[in-house]
Amino acid sequence: MRITIPRIFTKQVILGLIIHSIALPTFATGFYTGIGASANTTRENFSSNIFSSTNRSAHDSYVTSANQLAPMLQLGYFNTQQNWLWGVAAQWKYLNYQTPNENSSNGQHIANSSFSSINFFGPNIERDFASETKINNEFLFLAYFGLPLAQGYGYFGLGPALLTASNHIYLNSIHTPNGTGDHLISTSVNRDKVMWGSAAQIGYNYFFNPCWFMNINYTYLQTATTNFNNTVNAAIYNGASAPGPTTLTLKRDIRINPQEVMISINRVF
Repeated sequence: MRITIPRIFTKQVILGLIIHSIALPTFATGFYTGIGASANTTRENFSSNIFSSTNRSAHDSYVTSANQLAPMLQLGYFNTQQNWLWGVAAQWKYLNYQTPNENSSNGQHIANSSFSSINFFGPNIERDFASETKINNEFLFLAYFGLPLAQGYGYFGLGPALLTASNHIYLNSIHTPNGTGDHLISTSVNRDKVMWGSAAQIGYNYFFNPCWFMNINYTYLQTATTNFNNTVNAAIYNGASAPGPTTLTLKRDIRINPQEVMISINRVF
């Protein structure tokens, strides 16, 4: 006995199998944690003014950048809402940025001649000023929205960022006391600050199964201009054992702009 299957029924079965084969996975809703790393390009904008209590001043500025790899940890939560989802995430990176070649001629120098003309420390002193900024920790706090896409979902997030930063102004002076020879003095002043900014992130979460996924994203971060100030005694700063009558005020305005490409492995709980 031969059984004939209607052609329209056959088409429906085939179409159903195709739809089932490309159906999106079920995303587990809940908290997740992940570990990964990012490749970063960090740009630093630096502007400095030095004033003395004797009404002398000097200015320096530079723009520089450096590349580095950064380990990352994140903790987040996401919730599916039919055809879209929302979530929040906190990310930490050990950025490990520092101003490259702070003793080079890339602009990080305040030229000796400018300080000779304003005579901060005296006519018989050769001096070299240099700045170095260090950024260790980066924290992002993001709220994001996404849509299902292939084997996961794409998303866009925005939120605040903070960086833990320090800046040194180094002074290397070569003295010629009484014309008897050279004596090198190296000192520095330091200021630590928290730099606040904002971040935008676009990314994609690829799910291996409902509880494990890989996250790939790009982040653009911009801090506000942060002021780093120090007030020092000129003589002590120049290596003297006793303070003198002149005070120096060192003001630095710094802005940091990291751009980051990150990959991580995450588990939903």
